[in-house]
Amino acid sequence: METIIQTVEMQEISESYDIIKELGQGSYGRVLLAQDKLIGQPLAMKLVRKDQTHLETFLRELSFSVTLSNHPDIIRTYPIFIGKRDHYIMTQELAPAGTLHDIIRNQVGIPEDAVKRCAIQISCALDYMHRRGLVHRDLKTDNVLLMDKDCYYIKLSDFGLTQHVGTCVSAMSHIIPYMAPELCDLTDEEFLILSPSIDTWAFGVLLFVILTGYLPWFEALKTDALYQEYTDWKPCSDFTPLPVRWKILSREAMSMLGIFFAHCPCCRHPVHSVSSYVDVPWKTKISAHVSHMADEEEELEINVVDS
Repeated sequence: METIIQTVEMQEISESYDIIKELGQGSYGRVLLAQDKLIGQPLAMKLVRKDQTHLETFLRELSFSVTLSNHPDIIRTYPIFIGKRDHYIMTQELAPAGTLHDIIRNQVGIPEDAVKRCAIQISCALDYMHRRGLVHRDLKTDNVLLMDKDCYYIKLSDFGLTQHVGTCVSAMSHIIPYMAPELCDLTDEEFLILSPSIDTWAFGVLLFVILTGYLPWFEALKTDALYQEYTDWKPCSDFTPLPVRWKILSREAMSMLGIFFAHCPCCRHPVHSVSSYVDVPWKTKISAHVSHMADEEEELEINVVDS
């Protein structure tokens, strides 16, 4: 994947950009709000710490980000590379409404119509990547950016872990709730051949999170009681009551999530399959208060916003 990247010298930053404020920070570095002096356009400036990433890794992310920018549901990244003493820097279009994570209400989620708008746009972005032989590998609510608070226009972002389909990857340093079971099961001596099914599983987790305001589990492993509860229910779903934290979801929504949560990666449906479910209800008419009161004391620790 060849991309022409313009290199900007450090001294040109102050000449070309006004730094306005910090938008966020993490272990990777910081995101700043800046303004292009020439055209007066606001933008996001992502600073990645050099002691946390190799130059080759950063340039791969930059290349993927720029190449994927043609899609309307993927954040636009400008073909500019800036290096300073402690950071590598890329510039992106500004998402003025923050991240999808920012608008989730604990034990509630976001409105169902907004969930469906998110589902269609994210699935389109992922499908675009998958058809080009790429796996995102880091789909989560923090990496979905909002152009407006009602999710009419959202953008997939953060391609730092993106790799080509067929790449061999090792176990991650830690497990997060969005990881598919085949990733959670990896030992230090094992490798996994990447396929789009990794993103499909994470997409299902993301939909559950924004529908309910809960994480479905900590880890997709049998040692996780909540995950085991779901996997025990699934083969008996026709005659067994839903697990408590899933009761707010309709049968149609459970069927939809089921095609993304197939334990065998090759049995998971592609993400664009979500479009077949947008005309059916995804939540029941059961009061969210009733369903959540039953498990509030026991499971409050894995609320989405607090996690």
